[in-house]
Amino acid sequence: MSRVSQVRASFVRSMRIFLRDKAIVGSSILVPVFFLVVLPLVIFQNVPVEFMPALRGFLAIAMVTLLIMTVAMSNLPGSIAADRDHDLYSKLSSMPVNPLYECLGRIVTVFVFSAIGSLAIIMIGLALGAELIITSLDLPLVVGAASGIVLFSAGLGLIIASVVKSESAAAHIGVAIVLVNYFIGIAFPYGDLPDLLKPMVHVNPVCIGNNMIAVRTVGEEFVGYNPFNFMDITVMLVLTILLFTIGLYIYSRYCWRR
Repeated sequence: MSRVSQVRASFVRSMRIFLRDKAIVGSSILVPVFFLVVLPLVIFQNVPVEFMPALRGFLAIAMVTLLIMTVAMSNLPGSIAADRDHDLYSKLSSMPVNPLYECLGRIVTVFVFSAIGSLAIIMIGLALGAELIITSLDLPLVVGAASGIVLFSAGLGLIIASVVKSESAAAHIGVAIVLVNYFIGIAFPYGDLPDLLKPMVHVNPVCIGNNMIAVRTVGEEFVGYNPFNFMDITVMLVLTILLFTIGLYIYSRYCWRR
């Protein structure tokens, strides 16, 4: 099989599983949509009316980040663990399939599925009154930041899948990590975070990427700081590349043992 064929075969198979599995669709798309609708009515009900469009816009971005993390950190390792339980890797090891290209097919699935879910969340957010202002110059920055979140989260998901053997355990550990990341620096604008949590934001590529998107679509004044600085960009790039590379290596080494 050619390299492209291996990536394509892995992508088609993984995408079919993601779209057919109600648990994956529910946890990754329906839950963020539910929070997008409910949170302004419960937690942010006392926010002045003039700030509500920007708040809804920020929540829409936060829910997109939550979706990406759920897909990459929970659903991806869960599906890998399920395939290992079904002895898929023993079969693939006897075939002319390269672990790297099979894994890239799974990563493409995460990108495509996250893009579909993100568009749905953004459309629902706009319908609910979210204000998102983006120009053609901002779009590459937004896509780049979102891609960084996907790669970092996928790298962590691959590590979880390689270390944790059980499908249920892999998915639940991923959910726990998602929630920790969400409440550290995504649930609220940077300016409203406790001082104890602010330093953690600057060493977490997911939080940095989320703030990058929010700054370009909602505004720096609302977020509370501008993450487009040398230190945050460097930390995001270095940690994302490092963790994704480690994830690929561990996945190909430990998941593909006979």
